[in-house]
Amino acid sequence: MNKDYEIKLHYWELIEKILREQRHDFLNEIQIIYGYIRLNKMDKAIEYINKCSKNAKIISKLSNLNCLELYLMLCDKFKEASNLGISIDFDVYSCCSKEDIVDKNLDVIVSSFEKIINIIIQCMYTNLYFEEQIFYIQEDKDRFIFKTEIYDDSVMSKLRSSLENFNGVFFKDRCIIYEAHLS
Repeated sequence: MNKDYEIKLHYWELIEKILREQRHDFLNEIQIIYGYIRLNKMDKAIEYINKCSKNAKIISKLSNLNCLELYLMLCDKFKEASNLGISIDFDVYSCCSKEDIVDKNLDVIVSSFEKIINIIIQCMYTNLYFEEQIFYIQEDKDRFIFKTEIYDDSVMSKLRSSLENFNGVFFKDRCIIYEAHLS
């Protein structure tokens, strides 16, 4: 099987996964709203609709990423955090095109992103300090950058000790920054 065919097949499989998950999630949300309406709990229905709207806006921001693997992983982390009652948001800056990154080996980079975000989410889950955390994601043709600010010194100390051995992670002021160069 040639390399171009493998890449195209890989992306079609990812797109199929996204569509399947979104359809499933949408139908679940409709059922919950319908249940609230049937129970005549209009305030709960409106509250849930607002939550769904906010979540859709966050996922929409992530859809601006050109790296499909990164998009899928971040969507999964967003859902995981939401299920734990953790509020995260994303600011996404994409300064490249799909063509710039389609032939790059992104497995290690996306895996490192995931491990770093897992550590931060776990820390958020075990600390009452966090109300909402914003993750800044920048996508360039030659690198990806992740950044988040931590305002609590003890939390920053815990995260620093957990993340200091990750290649590409550094700390500046109150920020954790991960910079991954694409090859």
